[in-house]
Amino acid sequence: MNKAITIGLIGLMILLGLQATKEAPGVELVEYLSFTGTITDLRDGEILVRDDQNEENEMIFVLTEETLLLDESEQAKLGADKLEEGQVVTAYYPADLPMALSYPARLGPSVLVRRSPEGLGFIHVATFDDTLTSSDGSLKIRLGAGMTLSDRDGKPVTSLANRNLVVFYAESTRSIPAQTTPETIIVF
Repeated sequence: MNKAITIGLIGLMILLGLQATKEAPGVELVEYLSFTGTITDLRDGEILVRDDQNEENEMIFVLTEETLLLDESEQAKLGADKLEEGQVVTAYYPADLPMALSYPARLGPSVLVRRSPEGLGFIHVATFDDTLTSSDGSLKIRLGAGMTLSDRDGKPVTSLANRNLVVFYAESTRSIPAQTTPETIIVF
């Protein structure tokens, strides 16, 4: 009986601690995680991606109509038929997304980017607030001339605040948060 009460109290403390962290001012949470690797197999709307740094680490990404497929070079939408074995991709998925307890892990990413061999710049996926600062507090957008702002279908957008964004940029300041004037922003 005492053991059950102790375990219950520990669980309650952990739960309350996590909730307090979510609500604490100044605490930034990562909303999106990423996984980069090489496509080793394509089949029926799924791709197997192996981490180039650790060949034992691989994931299966289930591609659906909701998955935003992008090309880093074009900074635009990509058709699923353009994905091939040997290409390097980065998948972005919500940090709280349920994942099958299997090996390899299997999940449906929100965004999948086919990477450029030239490594053209940086990509940041996050929710940005009304000051255009990312939810993880690491990037702040400065609006400027020549930027492409669109939704997932390529239609122009004007409002970026409090939305999920894919931000393509070449350089940023070394401040905290880093500041950048992106080349392309896609709302998803």
